[in-house]
Amino acid sequence: MSVRTQWLRDAWSFLATFVGKPGEFVVDTTNWRLVVHDGSTPGGHPTVSATDLKAGVPMLGINTEADASNRLAVKSEAALLSWDDAKPGPGDMRVSVNKKAAGNDAAFLFQTGYSTRALFGTLASDDFALKVSPDGSTFFTPLVVSAATGRMTLGRIDATLEVSANTGALPDPPAQSVLRLSGADGSRAVLALDSYGAAEGGSLTFRAAGGTAAAPAALKAGALIGQVSAVGRGAKSFSAAARAWLSFLTAETWTDSAQGTRAVIAATPLGATAAVDVLSVEANGAVGLVPLPADPKGGAAGQIYVSGSDTAIKWHDGTGWKRLTNFAKSVAFTNFDNYVGADAWTRVQFNNADSNDKGAFIASKNRFVAPEAGLYGFNVSLTYKRNGTSAPAAFEAQLYRNGTAAGRGRAAATGTLVDGITAVDLASALKLAANDYVEVYVRFTGADGYVAAADSFFGAQQMA
Repeated sequence: MSVRTQWLRDAWSFLATFVGKPGEFVVDTTNWRLVVHDGSTPGGHPTVSATDLKAGVPMLGINTEADASNRLAVKSEAALLSWDDAKPGPGDMRVSVNKKAAGNDAAFLFQTGYSTRALFGTLASDDFALKVSPDGSTFFTPLVVSAATGRMTLGRIDATLEVSANTGALPDPPAQSVLRLSGADGSRAVLALDSYGAAEGGSLTFRAAGGTAAAPAALKAGALIGQVSAVGRGAKSFSAAARAWLSFLTAETWTDSAQGTRAVIAATPLGATAAVDVLSVEANGAVGLVPLPADPKGGAAGQIYVSGSDTAIKWHDGTGWKRLTNFAKSVAFTNFDNYVGADAWTRVQFNNADSNDKGAFIASKNRFVAPEAGLYGFNVSLTYKRNGTSAPAAFEAQLYRNGTAAGRGRAAATGTLVDGITAVDLASALKLAANDYVEVYVRFTGADGYVAAADSFFGAQQMA
């Protein structure tokens, strides 16, 4: 059998000053809630009704006491906010943190021992910011995102900053990297520097000093100011060091009034794994090509290099390396009158040289030897000297190549030959292979004679 219990009830206007007995319940008919009395407190202790919760409670503590600053306080190992599956909506869950004005804070704080170590939100502006602190009083701002533009400002970054369009696993960046840009598979990673107006083009600037950041010092001669390097992958791994670079270096120890610089380009030769300097722009404005000991492998038309062995600049014409400078050339003479018998081709014994670039003239063998394949020009002047009463009918000269008549040019004087006056001049051009040799031969017809030492010479010059 059920029993009906009826408690004392009245409007809150009366109950607000009513003092009930200890443990006595009364019903507040204004707010429809129970009020528990302790025997001394006017109005007792009202319980919370659904209406009260909907209208708002002044503070709420869960497993801890709320206060005027923290009007909602929760002491727990975890807290859960979940979407409403009892009265299902779209399935979203949002937490809103609203502030009065842009100059106020709307933030989440993370504390250790109730001392703030990190916070993020809109702090003293509408920009989103992240701040951290070692002690709760000094704060650093590593990240700010502008509300007006959406652009991000980063503070100092101690580790490598990654900006990647690649969704795959990436290898570790090179040691001491502070920024890595990664493109998607099959695409280049592009760093774009845009400038507009009077600022002109973008600038990639290197800044260097000796010493330390706390105590910087002047750069010494040969110090590296900045470098753009290229590293690639072989069959199994990335190269341990750069295989090509453009570097900028000091050309002298710097002062505030002397700051000379030079730039160097380096590349790795074919079949090698170590880069070498190949070109430099010096502080005096000169461009330097680093000499190579031999013709480079795999030359292509239009390439040039400096030959250390030939002390010359060479270029590639599409078929091979050709000399551009320091051509072989010589001017030879004989220091005695060369006797020539009648009717026989006889070598003129040129045995001294006024000049002999590249050492192409071999005095001991009276010949010019081509140091490399190419086109060579020759100029010969020979003066006739009579032997007693001999009177040759003709004085002839020609070039011999590798011991036989070259067949490219011949000179002769006929009739009455005048002692010390009659001369023959011979000019020719021959295409020679490397180590081909050229000599001068003469012949007197009908009688013997001499090639006079005076006024006779043998000139040779590489033309191409």
